[in-house]
Amino acid sequence: MIPSGRMPLFNPIVRIALFSIISFALILLFSFIALLMLVITGQGIAPEQRFEPKQMLALTCFSYVPVLIAILICRNLLDRASFLSLGLEAHRGWQKHLFAGFLGGFTMAAVSFIGCLATGVARDLSMHVAPIKSFLFYFACLCFQSGMEELTMRGYILQNLLTRYRETSCIVTTSVLFSALHLVNFTITPSIPFSIIVVAMLNITLFGCLMALVYVRTKMLWAAIGLHWGWNFSTGFIFGSPVSGLKFDDSMLSVKWAYDSPLSGGAFGLEGSIVVTTLLCLAIIWLSRASFEAPTAWWERVKEAYEQRTPAQLNSNIICNEVEHDEHTA
Repeated sequence: MIPSGRMPLFNPIVRIALFSIISFALILLFSFIALLMLVITGQGIAPEQRFEPKQMLALTCFSYVPVLIAILICRNLLDRASFLSLGLEAHRGWQKHLFAGFLGGFTMAAVSFIGCLATGVARDLSMHVAPIKSFLFYFACLCFQSGMEELTMRGYILQNLLTRYRETSCIVTTSVLFSALHLVNFTITPSIPFSIIVVAMLNITLFGCLMALVYVRTKMLWAAIGLHWGWNFSTGFIFGSPVSGLKFDDSMLSVKWAYDSPLSGGAFGLEGSIVVTTLLCLAIIWLSRASFEAPTAWWERVKEAYEQRTPAQLNSNIICNEVEHDEHTA
């Protein structure tokens, strides 16, 4: 049963649309406030100014703050559920899930990197002592950035779709959307060959499918957050590859990449590598066949309650506490 008998308002498509509108409005508001503060403090942004990698990552994290606020608002008012019910409950061994996911992301990045070394598209390997400040900055920022992407895509959007639609179609839909949102990253390095762009879009879609499967199998977001975080941190800071087109200014390994090869992913990074395509396919096949003991998720209880309703009730936007009523009459 749904906690407190509270069913979500409206169709999930409507809820997601409202979430998108609220997010966009809050992003505009935050952007206006930021620009206003720059004007007040006498600073400005020149049209030709290029942001450094750390500035780009910091701006990305800042842009996710209004999205987080939108999730909190919509989760409470539209979904009528708790924020933690998105799969963030802290009493189910979340540390183990987060660590296992991070280790999985590191392992995928390491295998991909070794494959690039073996094929010669990564060479002249040397160690580099990165400043501790850079380590802490990338470690923390990539944790927040990865967590917010998972909270948005595999958290709010995927789970709302799962309340009414088939699992496979929800996973594919959100993964394609996740890939489409990365199109803006190609503007950072516009010289990327079209063939690498195609591979990169495919890989990001497959990565979205993998993250969705991780969540669906465990019913927790922690493993997906850890895997996403481990991949981004390892590829960018440890192995020195660009992350979705963003080349970090510090890394633990210094490598000369063959940016014209589809094996390396070019200037877009390992996300555009066909080596990663193979790894993602193998991981998806294994995970789709694996089974885990997992608790019942919020969207499963909502879907069950939806399936018990009449067509007239399903088409109504006025949600009453029918589940609560059924509990009293049972």
